[in-house]
Amino acid sequence: MNSDICGDANGNTKQVNSKDMADDAPYGKVQILMSTYNGEEYIREQMDSILAQSYPDVDILIRDDGSSDDTFVILKEYEEMHQNIKAYQGENLGVNKSFLELLKKSNPDAGYIGFCDQDDYWLPEKIERAVGKLKQIEGPALYFGAKTLVDENLEPMKRQQNPHLVPGFGNAVVESICSGCTALMNRELADIIAKRLPENVIHHDWWCYMAAAYLGTIYYDEKSYIYYRQHGGNEVGASGTALGTMKAKNRDLQRRQGDLKKQLMDFKHFYHSIPEKDKLVDAILDSEKISGRLEILFNRGWYRQNWLDNWIVRGLFLVNHML
Repeated sequence: MNSDICGDANGNTKQVNSKDMADDAPYGKVQILMSTYNGEEYIREQMDSILAQSYPDVDILIRDDGSSDDTFVILKEYEEMHQNIKAYQGENLGVNKSFLELLKKSNPDAGYIGFCDQDDYWLPEKIERAVGKLKQIEGPALYFGAKTLVDENLEPMKRQQNPHLVPGFGNAVVESICSGCTALMNRELADIIAKRLPENVIHHDWWCYMAAAYLGTIYYDEKSYIYYRQHGGNEVGASGTALGTMKAKNRDLQRRQGDLKKQLMDFKHFYHSIPEKDKLVDAILDSEKISGRLEILFNRGWYRQNWLDNWIVRGLFLVNHML
């Protein structure tokens, strides 16, 4: 039996069995937002996997982020062959700003909005599964799930990421477990986020995870419906080994020191209506001061998914290397 994790705006989570949620036919238009950049090698496989989805009503809006290869040429070929595909090219903004621009341009008539990378492969029931869960949730809601790490040839890698994650706002403020390529949000959440786009964001999917955890409900699916391709050209990827993951985290922390503060400052500007959650954001930002470091060190309101990683990051807060 598949099990999933749901989290609400109050930070409560519960285990949900798939049989507890009806699997009747989903409904409502879905729009998939894809940002591409020099992805000619794998873009056809990704596009074909979206077109092969079991869900019947899917539009695809693609923004090419200034590719210098034939990516956009290929996309225009698909656009000519399929009425539900629209592709346009813009200046190079980088992956985050490109996706956020797409979100602003999303179809207001689409009941559900999802993100898509240029080099993965979606299993046929991916969208249907996500909509089937979201349609039973009232209020702003975000679905995301586990992913299967594969090599360049879509062969599953020996080591996979732990699918047993616990979402919540206390996690979202310090870590993103939401991979945009697995995510689908309902119209209510998409509209809220599109009206509050940040200047400073580490990852666009992290921002969506924080907003959903702050305002509404998160549905985390432990079953994977996507082959997440790992290759040398990944803009953002995931290592298949423990050592590789640790090295990637270390590089990311060094490269992005100061970015967490900027992201949380932007978030505080846009979202400040739930005192308990606002207090946690303030406590993290106050850890930049000596007086706030011990408080955040022992604060149980925030957490990362891995226990060792959790304490390493607490140590980084203590020595003021996180903000």
